[in-house]
Amino acid sequence: PFCQFDPEDPDNSQDAFLSKYFSLQCTAKLLIIAPHMLSWLQHNIPLKNTIIVKIEEMLQQSIIQKIIQYQEKAGYSCLTFKPIINVLYTPLTYNTQPELQTICRELIVVSLLTKQNDLKVLIKEDLLDYVTCLPWHTSGSVQQRAKELVTTLQQATDVNIQPPSLLNMTKATVAKLYCGLDKVLEHSVPELVWELLNNL
Repeated sequence: PFCQFDPEDPDNSQDAFLSKYFSLQCTAKLLIIAPHMLSWLQHNIPLKNTIIVKIEEMLQQSIIQKIIQYQEKAGYSCLTFKPIINVLYTPLTYNTQPELQTICRELIVVSLLTKQNDLKVLIKEDLLDYVTCLPWHTSGSVQQRAKELVTTLQQATDVNIQPPSLLNMTKATVAKLYCGLDKVLEHSVPELVWELLNNL
């Protein structure tokens, strides 16, 4: 079955559990960054509903704690947060599977919550401001998860979270509304604004 999670299943070992979790996480990322996949799912309702159900199962608090526990036990560590943050700043594809887009983004935010032991990497990569800005660029259940993430950062003893700089707030807005985070990190804001005006 597609990413089946059954706590009573004797074959549901730690490795199998994490493998299914990462597979579902990759599916969510793909659906966010590849809008044509969302359009394709409009004609495959059973698969779409299955994905939604499995992600909803993953978002249960007991399952989230299990993910954290298993990752710690396996010695899992995150070497970079950039690909994850970049996915969350992918501009929305309006009028295309909004329910699926929302739940996929919620799962990606939760994936950050499960990496609490690696939060120092956010500072090293200079991405902390962009995480802090996430609640301003999300809504509904995704926003609630983003707020929970920021609260987790505020409570972390090894993370000195501060209000984001005005420059990074501007970059976060441009990333979410226009071009995504990768491009924002590579170019200056005036360059991006000039490009945006020329494309209007």
